[in-house]
Amino acid sequence: MQTSDRAPPPPVRGLQRLHRYLGARVTRVAVLAGRHPLAVGALGSLLALGAFALTLVTLAAGRQDALDHARDTSRSVISMLSNDVQHNFELADLSLQAVAAGLRDPLVMQLDPNIRHKVLFDRTSTAHEISAVSALDANGNVVEYGAGTPPKANLADRDYFYVHQQSRDLGLYFSKPFHSRLRGGASSIALSRRIDHADGSFAGVAAIAISLDYFQQVLDKLEVSPHGISMIVRADGTIVARSPQITSSTRFLMVRSAPFLRLLQGESGSFSAVSPIDGITRLYTFARIPGTPLIAVIAPAEQDVLAEWQRRSEIVGASALLVSGTFIVVIWLLAFALRDRGAMQSRLEHMAQTDSLTGLNNRRALDRVLLTEWQRMQRTGRELSVLFIDADHFKRYNDQHGHALGDLALQRIAAALARHLRRPGDTVARYGGEEFVAVLPDTDERGALNVAEAIRRDIEVCHSIDAKRRIPAVTVSIGCGTARQGRDTSLDAFMRRADAALYVAKTSGRNRVAAAGAANL
Repeated sequence: MQTSDRAPPPPVRGLQRLHRYLGARVTRVAVLAGRHPLAVGALGSLLALGAFALTLVTLAAGRQDALDHARDTSRSVISMLSNDVQHNFELADLSLQAVAAGLRDPLVMQLDPNIRHKVLFDRTSTAHEISAVSALDANGNVVEYGAGTPPKANLADRDYFYVHQQSRDLGLYFSKPFHSRLRGGASSIALSRRIDHADGSFAGVAAIAISLDYFQQVLDKLEVSPHGISMIVRADGTIVARSPQITSSTRFLMVRSAPFLRLLQGESGSFSAVSPIDGITRLYTFARIPGTPLIAVIAPAEQDVLAEWQRRSEIVGASALLVSGTFIVVIWLLAFALRDRGAMQSRLEHMAQTDSLTGLNNRRALDRVLLTEWQRMQRTGRELSVLFIDADHFKRYNDQHGHALGDLALQRIAAALARHLRRPGDTVARYGGEEFVAVLPDTDERGALNVAEAIRRDIEVCHSIDAKRRIPAVTVSIGCGTARQGRDTSLDAFMRRADAALYVAKTSGRNRVAAAGAANL
């Protein structure tokens, strides 16, 4: 089988690049997590809180959707209710116009009373919502009555009689609700039209009484909500019908509260308000019934509309809170674990690079620093100096004073080195036993010798005292080497030259400083 050296097709190369990119991003995130664990915890917490906030926003949107759906449903119900009432009122008005026309016709009025009654009221007998049809003369006396013999009654105090008496061109009038004196106090409203003589003077009123039970039956058939209501309200604020019904003593309640005043401000609309009757917050949707002064109102209770949403929200919200809270706890536990691990790793790295006795860098750390500074010196051309420091006669010192004081002496030397090597780039390390090495970047030979002499003198004259006893004096010999570009072929060669300077200082009597290739100071 032959193999091909051709490059993979573009889709494969694209996937490879994507994998490399994602791998690099994951690696970077892992590195950042190791370096900044608390930042990762904070970021994770923000993400969890953001997810929880998004859940709350979604739930809030769901709440608004539930309210909007309830309003849309209410508008549909109002449309059907308005159409039904409007249609029946149109039929009643046709009957009323027929009665008014017959009363104005002299031929009809000359008929036999029984025949005249049939002619006038035949159309109204089939309308189930019509309670009674009557005709009043110019003084308000009942002269014709659709239910039988006209009763002896005067209705001049009714609003529908008064308005027609005062206005010739009023047309169809819808009265305020009233308790009928002709039908034993039955609650009704009247549709009425003016009757004129041939000369246009006021001759009386033709009226059709519509029982409020008709409106109540229509409203009772509607399914609003367990705590919702439906109403038909007159434009002046009088409640014509309400489901569920209110007590008879307040059936024609004149509403003047702020929510109901809003019903009078437009042809239709929706708003949320607290009912002045029972104190329940409801979503009121209203629309005027065309051609009438009546307003249809559908108002489901907000608690019913939001019941299902609230149930779901409690479950979803509690779950989101639990998940977000658990995520935050876990991410912070992980962050603290990473922090502790990082701290432990830092301590271990520090311990791996630190001499336990003196607290200075150890040989491993020194090798890394030397290599770094050597390479930097080769790039920049700046000088690099190294000091080899060795305690004089230290074996004899240990034999005479014991290893405990010997350790204290080494610590005193380390402290003196730290006092004189304070520049950010300076490094000092324990090279081994009683020997130390100091690295001085960007330092020429004269500067290095000055530092070395200051260290030697400090250790010679400073007899440190602890809390119990004096530490015997100790001296050091120091060898100094300085590297320049092109002078030393390698770092090892340079270090051997600096170490040779220390040997010169030792063989020249100790407690002194010697430079590589120079005479003692």
